[in-house]
Amino acid sequence: MTVRALDAVSVASNASILSTVEAGGVGQGGNIDINAARLSLIDGAQLATATRGASNTQPAGRGNAGNVNVNVTDAVDIAGEKNGFKSAIFSSVETGTVGNGGNITIDSGDFSLRDGAALTASTSGLGNAGTIKVNAADFFTISGKSLSFNSGLFVNSQSPTGTAGDIIVTSPRVTLDNSATLNAQSASGNGGDINLQTDLLLLRRGAQISTTAGTAQAGGNGGNITINAPSGFIVAVPSENSDITANAYTGTGGRVDIQAFGIYGIQPRSNPTLFSDITASSEFGVNGTVELNTPGIDPNSSLVNLPTVPVDTQVAQTCSAGGTLAKSRFTITGRGGLPPNPGEALSADAVQVDLVTLNSEVGKPPTPAVSTNLTNPTPDRIVEATGWAIAANGDIILTNSAPITPHSSWQKTADCRALNQHQGG
Repeated sequence: MTVRALDAVSVASNASILSTVEAGGVGQGGNIDINAARLSLIDGAQLATATRGASNTQPAGRGNAGNVNVNVTDAVDIAGEKNGFKSAIFSSVETGTVGNGGNITIDSGDFSLRDGAALTASTSGLGNAGTIKVNAADFFTISGKSLSFNSGLFVNSQSPTGTAGDIIVTSPRVTLDNSATLNAQSASGNGGDINLQTDLLLLRRGAQISTTAGTAQAGGNGGNITINAPSGFIVAVPSENSDITANAYTGTGGRVDIQAFGIYGIQPRSNPTLFSDITASSEFGVNGTVELNTPGIDPNSSLVNLPTVPVDTQVAQTCSAGGTLAKSRFTITGRGGLPPNPGEALSADAVQVDLVTLNSEVGKPPTPAVSTNLTNPTPDRIVEATGWAIAANGDIILTNSAPITPHSSWQKTADCRALNQHQGG
């Protein structure tokens, strides 16, 4: 079944487009292909492929259910329910059949699933459930109506041998709200995998991402959950019980691998609680693993609680000014005239800080440093006076090195020649 439209394809009020292998039929189910600008399914409208179970007169059908392919450039909007039928796209293999479920693939600008609507790929026969793949270029949103009418993507195996399919979602913004669900579940086989590629994953009011195995209290390993948001965030509210789970009953819990810049409001735990959890547990088997890769730095990791009891502040008295020891002080001046936050007025007891005149020396080139180490001159040695001298004003000065001034003696010197002549003559 192929539908092509330049504008919109709109299906409403319990109308449906079907491709089935009926009871007694043998062969492959046909595909449903939608190509348009927009697709709208409301009030119980459905697109469906199926392999039917046995009727009163015919045995169960044999063959794979067909695929559903939706390719629109604008929006896909699937919403509501009517007369007990929810708006949906599904591919199913019913009880007693032999064959695999078909795949559901949607490429769109926006994708919206709300008010109990669903995408389902399931098997109750001997085959595996199909895969659901959604690629939304702008945003991907699921919003449930209530706990009994939760909207979501479901790959489900109630087969004793088959496994649940996978869920693959690619969109810059993924929002799961009001019990919205991504669920890859198996009764006794292995749970399917869930893979999300996004920049923002927002989980609100009981949102669930689950790859649970062993819902019939049987074996089977939990599927793996991979969330890849290397430059984005995963955000939840702790008290709203939004969970990411890869759990099992008697098998091994799955693996949860999350890469994101930041994870807020949801945290890993060993077992589910009433808070928002990330778990990979097994009730009677081996627990799985949870690996979080968040390159962002947690600011709380290096915080230290300050003491609640004030302590005396001591300042070392080692400051010096001009070679003299000076006392130091530590003064607490309060907030400096600022209110506690920008939205409050300044209180009367706040410390007022006056404007300060800029130092005229600021901006001048630095002057060479001058040493503050003063050199005291060596005092003169006191020595004993050994002589005296007469100053110009007539004062007598005692000194150890008196100047020698030549002068004539008041005594006459004897003349040796005169004395020799007198004796000879």
